[in-house]
Amino acid sequence: MKETINVNIAQQAFTMDMDAYSALNAYLDDISRRLPQSDNETMSDIESRIAEIFREKVPSPMMVITYGVVRSTMAQIGRPEDFGAANRPLESEQYRNEAPNRFYRSRTDRSIAGVCGGMAAYFNLDSTLLRILAILFIFLAGSTLWLYLILWLVIPYEPETAPRNNEYIK
Repeated sequence: MKETINVNIAQQAFTMDMDAYSALNAYLDDISRRLPQSDNETMSDIESRIAEIFREKVPSPMMVITYGVVRSTMAQIGRPEDFGAANRPLESEQYRNEAPNRFYRSRTDRSIAGVCGGMAAYFNLDSTLLRILAILFIFLAGSTLWLYLILWLVIPYEPETAPRNNEYIK
């Protein structure tokens, strides 16, 4: 079961799943920071084109816009780099610097439960190195297995809505 959200793009209503919304939001933020701050017309044109493409690909307003539709739409419009160099930081970068770093289990960098991937992201280390160390410690000291299982149960997954490293999902 996926969570959905209702959004208005160019004054047209759409229902999107959260992954698609996150990817599209990050994509539009990346484009907007590459345009002059006073250039609202270009962003309106881009949003209008996105709405047109969504209407072509999803004929019924009752259908949900999925991540695949958003990804093909972004490919059709072009990469953010095509709009020029970044003029200002992403808005999420400003808030990320203020927010404390949280420890989560990784949704993408995982072999079993994402604990080592989450630790690697938190401490900015290589996840393969942490996995090798965890396996060695499990064989050398059996209590490490219990610690891993406890961390698996206690540490929450990273939020789905936050794109990692300020990039839209590829």
